Amino acid sequence: MLKWGENMKLAIDAMSGDLGSRIVVDACLKFVEKHPNVKLLVTGKQEELTLLNNYSNVEIIDARDVVAMTDSVLGVRRKKESSLVKALMLSSDNRADGVVSCGSTGAYYTAAMLFGHRLENVEKSCLMAQLPTVNGKGTCLLDVGANASNTASQLESFAIMGSVYASAINHIEHPTVALLNIGTEDHKGDEVHTEAYRLLSANKNIHFIGNIEGRDLLMGEVDVIVTDGFSGNIALKSMEGTAIILMKLMKESLMSDFKGKIGALLAKKNLYSLKDRFDYKSVGGALMMGFDKAIVKAHGGSDAVAFLSAMELTYTMVKENVVEKMKEGMKNENS
Repeated sequence: MLKWGENMKLAIDAMSGDLGSRIVVDACLKFVEKHPNVKLLVTGKQEELTLLNNYSNVEIIDARDVVAMTDSVLGVRRKKESSLVKALMLSSDNRADGVVSCGSTGAYYTAAMLFGHRLENVEKSCLMAQLPTVNGKGTCLLDVGANASNTASQLESFAIMGSVYASAINHIEHPTVALLNIGTEDHKGDEVHTEAYRLLSANKNIHFIGNIEGRDLLMGEVDVIVTDGFSGNIALKSMEGTAIILMKLMKESLMSDFKGKIGALLAKKNLYSLKDRFDYKSVGGALMMGFDKAIVKAHGGSDAVAFLSAMELTYTMVKENVVEKMKEGMKNENS
């Protein structure tokens, strides 16, 4: 466990995002100015990272290969000289306390499974996203795509890890937990979800309040929402698509005539405020939950602002010893 006051080290994959290394370099420059006591281990092509050479708390680790979005499990295993794999190997070898990458979710998760270490008593790791909500509180949704299916006991472990995160990072004393289902009644859903409901209801270490339907995900009435990876990924992508379509239709409607343009000008400040509230750039990224290090997945299309947010999230997770707290939570569950 990292004791505060010791030097924190974060591994940064500089090459795997859609926009290349430039945005990562910009984010790192801002990060080292704010956190001079944190060491960054940046993996990537040295010639693209020269702006970081003059910082004593930055070490550049040359990585000549890049994991592609289309790479299979075998392809990821073979690319040990890639920036993504080298960053994860740094954490696996205990040279880094956390890892940040904006590579493809599938490749990142595969590499984490191959080269990382799961927490004891965690049968399946998962991917967690923090969603913006109408009331501004935000909510944690997990799993959002790491697994095609899950058992009831795995959903219970997701609930424990999500509760620990919400308590440590969002500073919620007793986070509420709900199970995503096709209805709010306790008997709704298939065998996995009815059994998960029973397990969550009996668990004294979490504040389970029952089922939640898809239409209520963004209301902000629940702190942690648990689901299998298949349903969670569909829910997440549906919300992202809906938000994009709504903003597009709103823009087209406002720009369709002169009165609309005047209205848009008058409402410009409020419209930008609405956009910012649901902007992924401020969230920080998704988390690979269940590993023994803080592993954060930034959005593939991240700009420097979004990648910096992901770095800040990783920093906070390490500072608050979130992984250790998850480890204790799983230990208490199985004791």
